Amino acid sequence: MLNRIQIGRRVLGLSMERFYSYAGISRQGYFQQLERNRIHNQLCIKLIPKVKAYRSDKDARAGSRSLYKNLNIKSEYQIGINKFEHILRQSGMTMRPLRTRVVTTKSSFQSWQYSNLIKGMEVTDINQVVAGDLTYVDIEKDRYYVFTLMDLYSARTVGQVISKRMRSEEALLCLKQWIELRGKKKVQRCIHHTDGGSQYFSKVYIGLLSLHKVIISVANNCLENGYAEQQNSMIKNHFIPTIAYYPQMDIQGEMQRIKDYYNQDRKQAKLGWLSPAEYEKKWHGKQGRPQIKLYEFDK
Repeated sequence: MLNRIQIGRRVLGLSMERFYSYAGISRQGYFQQLERNRIHNQLCIKLIPKVKAYRSDKDARAGSRSLYKNLNIKSEYQIGINKFEHILRQSGMTMRPLRTRVVTTKSSFQSWQYSNLIKGMEVTDINQVVAGDLTYVDIEKDRYYVFTLMDLYSARTVGQVISKRMRSEEALLCLKQWIELRGKKKVQRCIHHTDGGSQYFSKVYIGLLSLHKVIISVANNCLENGYAEQQNSMIKNHFIPTIAYYPQMDIQGEMQRIKDYYNQDRKQAKLGWLSPAEYEKKWHGKQGRPQIKLYEFDK
C-alpha cells in the first residue's frame, strides 16, 4: 500500500508522513524495507534458476537441506538454511514426500534357510555389510530393471547394473562389481543382505558368495531390507528423472554418471554432509570412527 501511495503522491499532492505514521513505520524504516525487498528479489533471481538446474541435471527431488549443502548456498550467498527454505516455500519449490513402494522380488525357496543377521548390528567400518535390492524404472516407453549393492557403513553404491531383463545374470554382474571394487580379500566375512529374491539365490550366485567366504543374510520382510530399498527409491525418484531422453540414449553411460555423482559428489545428512567417497576417505580404518546401529525390528 505504501508503495502505491509513494508512486502517486506527487500527482495527488499527498504528504507521506501521515501514511508512515498510520502504518506505524518511519521514513527510514520504509526505505530500509525497500532495500531488503530489493536484495531478497535479487537473491531469488539468482537462486531459483540454480535450484531448477540442479533438480533437472542432478537430483529431481532434492529437498531444501540437501540443496543447501550440495549447492554450497551458505558460502556462496551468505544466508542461513531457514532463509533458504523460506525462499523455496515462497517460490513454491518445496517437495511433497513420496509415499510409494514397488515390489519387484519374491522370496525364493532357497532363501528360507537363511535368517536376518544384521538386526541391531553395530556397523563400524566399510566391508562389513552390503545390502542388495532390485527395482524397475520406466524411461519413456522402455522398462529397465536396476540392481544395486550398497555398503551400509558409507552408503556407497558398490555395484549397479541396469538391464531390460530381471535375471540372476544381472544380479551376478552387480556382485562382481563389488568384489572387483573392494578386492577379494576385503569382502571375506562381509555380510551380504537381501530380501531373499530368487535373483540372489541362483546356484552360480550362491557359489560366488561361498567362494569369497561372504556371509548370507536374508530379510524376513521389506522393512528389514529398507536400507537398500531406500537407495533404490532414491535412484528411481531422484536421479532417473534427470536422464534426458533421446532415441539413441546411452542408458549405461547415464547410469554411470548417476552412480559417479552419488558416490563422489552428493553430500548426505547421515554422513555429516559428506559424499560416500568422502566419508570413506575420512573414516575408513581410522581411530574413533562413527558407529552405525542398525534397526532391530523385533523391538
